[in-house]
Amino acid sequence: MKEDELMLMIPGPIQPADNVLAAMGSPVRAHYGPEWTKFYNETIAMLGSLFGTNGDVFLIVGSGSCAIDACLGSAFSSGEKIIIGINGFFGERLRDIAESYGLDLVIVEAEWGQPLRSENIEAAIRLHSDAVGVAVVHLETSTTIVNPIREIGRVVRKHGLFYMVDAVSSLGGLPMCMDEWEIDLCASASQKCLGAPPGIGPVSVGSRGWEAIDRNPAKGHGWYGNLRVWRQYAIEWADWHPFPVTLATNNIVALRASLEDLLKDGIEHRLERYRSLALHLRHGLRKIGMTPYTSDEQMAPVITAAFGPPDVPTSKLISYLANTHKIKIAGGLGLLKDRIIRIGHMSPTISEVELDRVLLALNDFMVHESREVS
Repeated sequence: MKEDELMLMIPGPIQPADNVLAAMGSPVRAHYGPEWTKFYNETIAMLGSLFGTNGDVFLIVGSGSCAIDACLGSAFSSGEKIIIGINGFFGERLRDIAESYGLDLVIVEAEWGQPLRSENIEAAIRLHSDAVGVAVVHLETSTTIVNPIREIGRVVRKHGLFYMVDAVSSLGGLPMCMDEWEIDLCASASQKCLGAPPGIGPVSVGSRGWEAIDRNPAKGHGWYGNLRVWRQYAIEWADWHPFPVTLATNNIVALRASLEDLLKDGIEHRLERYRSLALHLRHGLRKIGMTPYTSDEQMAPVITAAFGPPDVPTSKLISYLANTHKIKIAGGLGLLKDRIIRIGHMSPTISEVELDRVLLALNDFMVHESREVS
């Protein structure tokens, strides 16, 4: 990193490893032909192992929100009723995308800072017997809460509904067993725990996901994000161009390099490393007088939130770290704006060294602020 560059410690995009950036900067490759198709198929197979699925995987050029949009728009028709769990900003994003398709929404809410409860989802299903699907966020990065997607999946499958999970911030950083946990559609993004630059929104569709998508072939929800279109090309042009658009080849080359690193490390080793880093950071925060937003029992291994000093808007702290220490952390969203800071440690390049640098900078702010007050 150059001296004047900000050290990214936000919940995505992360700072990729040098070899991943080198891959991103390699010569542009053609997005079709036998060589690229082989490369593409190997890459989606790697992602399939991370999703924990034997289903289909597509690399949609776009953000994580684009991938979520594709899942909701492909699987559900205007007027259909779906249940959405909301306990933070990105649950609200799920709601907004679903509303844009004219879906009839049933909202199951939990307080910001608390996980969704599977029994509340089940109660909503029993109350709304005409609902056809459930959608939830796995890791709600606005609050750092991990939702119990496995338990929710059991409830959803018991009642025969379709199940979609937003794993934008969790895939590669938290356990994910899509088939075992009975998740039908799952969306993610390249720029978080997968360790690559932004620009690719991986989507996985299981067999029941296709049942949801194929129930109503007359859906009028566009072409680009229509997963039936992506499946059609994957079948009809399988030998040379198994996708409907020009892919961002350099982004996929970079993603491939980061996936190779992740799988070489081993997913269990990577997950344990993240947990260790989270505990190290939380211990350091408490030591300098900053209280983590969640308990250790609710700890997210790849992102940590903490309250700032009393009566000090956290935007002031964030600006201080950026201007004085060249460290970029995030603030709160929505209800938590100016109340918390959020520190992302989901990059494979992050170690205790970087976390200690953040802690020293935070402590410096605390000292600086106490002097200003006195």
